Amino acid sequence: MSADHLQFLKNKFILDLEEAEEEHSGENEIPLLSRFQQIRDALKAKDMTASTPIRLKNCIYNAISAIEECVVLSEKREPRKKKDGPMHGYTLAEHWLICKTRRLLVQVKRKLTAPADAIIPGMTDMAGSSSSTSLPFIPRPDPRNFDPRYFQIFYGQRNEIIDRLDFGKGFQEIGIVGIGGSGKTTLAQLVFTKIDGYLRDNRIWICLFPKLSGDVGFKEMIKDMLKQCGAAAVVDDGVEIEVEELLENLGKALKGKRYLMVLDGIWDINIDWYFKLKEKLKSLTGDGDGDGHVIITSRLPHKARMMVGPHNLYHIQPPLNSMEDTWQFRQILSRLKRYKLKLKDEVIEQCDGLH
Repeated sequence: MSADHLQFLKNKFILDLEEAEEEHSGENEIPLLSRFQQIRDALKAKDMTASTPIRLKNCIYNAISAIEECVVLSEKREPRKKKDGPMHGYTLAEHWLICKTRRLLVQVKRKLTAPADAIIPGMTDMAGSSSSTSLPFIPRPDPRNFDPRYFQIFYGQRNEIIDRLDFGKGFQEIGIVGIGGSGKTTLAQLVFTKIDGYLRDNRIWICLFPKLSGDVGFKEMIKDMLKQCGAAAVVDDGVEIEVEELLENLGKALKGKRYLMVLDGIWDINIDWYFKLKEKLKSLTGDGDGDGHVIITSRLPHKARMMVGPHNLYHIQPPLNSMEDTWQFRQILSRLKRYKLKLKDEVIEQCDGLH
């Protein structure tokens, strides 16, 4: 079934591109035509079989949508061609859209031409999830390995996060957002270790970078949550369990308890899984018992806003207010080598694949 689905999408992309080439040729050809042609060549060379990863569907979906957008741009440009000039008939906003589309097409081509078992650094199922990145796994913080004394410059922000979580008033959520490397994960770790005594063992840390891959990844995430809150027996019997049943088991394990859950590294475009999870967690405090708190970290503020709401966003602030803070921050960097993000491939993508 998955092979048929992929073959259908492959054929649709090829036909849509042929139609776009026929209707918009010469000076009026669609922007990024050569990029689309490269993807077409990659698709024609790729056989869609039962072993082809179904996650490729998101790449092809994005490529099909990109064709539609570029056709619309071409149609808007045509009446302006007499006023061409340095903008080539496009507005500034349209140039920005073309730039973003070019980056996406570079990613699509890399995904389609990669070996079946390869992991493309920084590459995700762009309409699906963030399961295939080069970012390292960040484990559950352990006070024995994570010394908060090294991070004093974050203490003020840590205390503000704890105040905003408002422990004792039912389900609460907060999204920590900021640019890559600004300290979102570090700040979440400080909160996580600070409330060790308050919540005892009811703390759950999920690093999302390697976790999500559609429903299968969501299942594995819930299983990890169950193990961290002491309900490992539910998932260790080897029997396949559906998402709904796993959520029910998670609800039973957390009902009436105080807990903190950190979801570190939201990169997903599709965040439906979070709303399923939140619906279950919020239902646990409906009778007044329990005290659940969720922290998410993301460099995508628009996604975080959709997840936790605009009033629950915390924009991390640069902690460097003095020369002393700067020196301390350099010391922090020297101690965080094992957490350092490898951004080479992300930079390459931002440069449209040129390096």
